[in-house]
Amino acid sequence: MDEHKSAYENMKEMTGAERFRYFREYYLVRTLVILAAAGLIFHLAWHYTHLPGECVFYGFVFNDIYEADGKARAVRNLAELMQAGEEQVLLDEGHDMGKDGDLQIATLLANERLDLIICPRDTFEKLAGEGTFANLTEALDEQIFTELEEQLVYCAGYEEQDLSYAEDPFHEAGNGAGEVLPYGIVISEGDRYRAISMTGDEFLCGIVANSRHTDNAEAAIAYFMSTGE
Repeated sequence: MDEHKSAYENMKEMTGAERFRYFREYYLVRTLVILAAAGLIFHLAWHYTHLPGECVFYGFVFNDIYEADGKARAVRNLAELMQAGEEQVLLDEGHDMGKDGDLQIATLLANERLDLIICPRDTFEKLAGEGTFANLTEALDEQIFTELEEQLVYCAGYEEQDLSYAEDPFHEAGNGAGEVLPYGIVISEGDRYRAISMTGDEFLCGIVANSRHTDNAEAAIAYFMSTGE
């Protein structure tokens, strides 16, 4: 190889094997680094331009399982109602009650992730007594509230009580000591809900008190309680 000639001129005078060896010794590592960098840039660009939108509705379901096609149809319809992508609408069903379920729902509530909770009556009354749900008199549109009056569920909420740690070490004295208010709806009486539920049991739903998407939770209730496919 003549050092006074350009790389192009040198390679023109080489055999095929010499060109390959020359490329491997002088350009292979550099080429791989450039390709890796280009790949990383492409990956990051694609990732940040294709991120799914923020979740606009999170429905958490205890002790019910949905029929797959029916659930997919419900998510699609809800996404259309909420003017969002289907990946932004979450119907998270199939959760069992108990220690693991309580821990999971407590974590989601603390992170303000949940908008609607669907569960059996005894679980609903327990959660309502802990201050989980919003008063539907305030959370629902007056017309929807009136239309669903027969399906409303009244139960006691949570009431703060000024007790010492010795008197109430687990801060539970106010559970179920609050005013009886309409916190829930028997959602299993809705035609669209019955169409996707595989258990057929009674289920109540309530809008979470710290929901970030109260309007969408209301839209979900109206959808499940309405008639249609």
